[in-house]
Amino acid sequence: MVWLLVLLLIIHPVLAYWTGHAQDVPPQLAMIAVQGTALWCVVAQYRRSPPLIRMPWLLLALAALMQVLWAIINLLTTLLGDKGGYLTAIGIVFSAMYMIPCMFMVTRSFGRDEPRAIAMLDLVLSCVVAVLLYRFITTLMSGPLAADPSSVYVVIYHADAVDFSLSAMTILRMFGARSFRWRFFYYAASTYLLTNAVVAYAYNRIELQGLPWWAGSMVDIPYVLLVMVIVRPPPRWLRAYHPSLVASQTIASFAPIILTMMVVLLGISVSRISFGIGVFTACASVLFYGLRMALIQSQHVDMQRAVDQSAWRLEQQVGRDPLTGIANRAAMDTRLREALAEGRRTGGFCSLLMIDIDFFKQYNDSLGHVAGDACLVKVACALSSSQLRARDLVARFGGEEFVVVLADTPPETALEVARRLMASIERLQIVHPRCPQGRITVSIGIATQTTDMHVDPLVLLEEADRALYAAKSQGRNCVEVAGENTRALPSSLSAFNANGGAAL
Repeated sequence: MVWLLVLLLIIHPVLAYWTGHAQDVPPQLAMIAVQGTALWCVVAQYRRSPPLIRMPWLLLALAALMQVLWAIINLLTTLLGDKGGYLTAIGIVFSAMYMIPCMFMVTRSFGRDEPRAIAMLDLVLSCVVAVLLYRFITTLMSGPLAADPSSVYVVIYHADAVDFSLSAMTILRMFGARSFRWRFFYYAASTYLLTNAVVAYAYNRIELQGLPWWAGSMVDIPYVLLVMVIVRPPPRWLRAYHPSLVASQTIASFAPIILTMMVVLLGISVSRISFGIGVFTACASVLFYGLRMALIQSQHVDMQRAVDQSAWRLEQQVGRDPLTGIANRAAMDTRLREALAEGRRTGGFCSLLMIDIDFFKQYNDSLGHVAGDACLVKVACALSSSQLRARDLVARFGGEEFVVVLADTPPETALEVARRLMASIERLQIVHPRCPQGRITVSIGIATQTTDMHVDPLVLLEEADRALYAAKSQGRNCVEVAGENTRALPSSLSAFNANGGAAL
């Protein structure tokens, strides 16, 4: 491909010098061959690229194809003639329509999460651009206004503004791309667009004075550079450069405004021949940009809602004990504080059951920790399925200790619940070789909120823990209710809070 391109670069000026005119058929055929070679190279790069980045290369190929069609129309004009100037106008339209795929390259994020409605808005706006371009250029170049030299300059100035704006935004996208593949694409595209803008600036002004024989070779320059960028190894700085996340996001967010700027610019130009259509186009572009931002904002709101829901689910998971599946200490603290606050307001004071598996250390020592974990799971399942109310909470306090929060429950009812829970554990009939009963049993301490008690979970927990200590002192496998006789007893909660786990 490189050798073919070199051969064509030599043939083109030779043919132009031989014929003496840049717009004769042989040099035009050579120019079309150079453009076709570049188009072939871009299509080959499109086929080699990963799926995510194929679309930008396809758009670049479409942009090059528009220029090839422009060259073909010029060749037809030379062969067939163009009395009314319509072929010339159509060729200029094809040349200008290369901006449509280029605008897509600049404005689109090409992310999989980009809403399709945004792509449809861009497509509709681009179609509007194509129609207005055709109307604008054909009116100026083939109608009564064609005799006015200022009409040609309007088209030229418009083309310069579009060309340099697109090249500037493509360069900006290159410096905002975090992936090397994307930087390489925008590097190739910006090389082509910037060179094309410079060449078009010079070529259009030279054409007004009459094209010399060598002028057609200028058109080859962007395509030659495009091929050289694609086939040669990329420069080292392109691999070494890595923009910050803030810079990348800022550039990507700013890029869509280029499409609106193009349409506003076109609307201003069209207002020269039709003021109403020009104003309508400019207003429509602003409206489309507003719709685009509204869709993006709506997507961000949906994403934030999904993140909030995921965070809520995570909180729910964090509130669960990973071994037993019941609530953990953090969830218990929250629920107990709520129950205490509700009891203070309504006068229906809550009760707390502190449950400890008897001789559990000996169970672990004799049967192993795997059996101990299985025992904890069975006990937790029995406690949580013992016909408790939906508003009650069973939680693993730590180690082999469990807590049951009973909202709006007097001591008498709490005692009945505790006995029911002990019976549930006994029905499990878990063999314990080193327990006097020969099976797993539990001891339970009960504490109930009083009128002068602070709304502090630790106060009620300490009362229940002292009652549990009293139950253990009574020989275990029993229930003890907190009262005056238990307040002098020690509490293991200080050890729990200091060590970050239950005192075994």
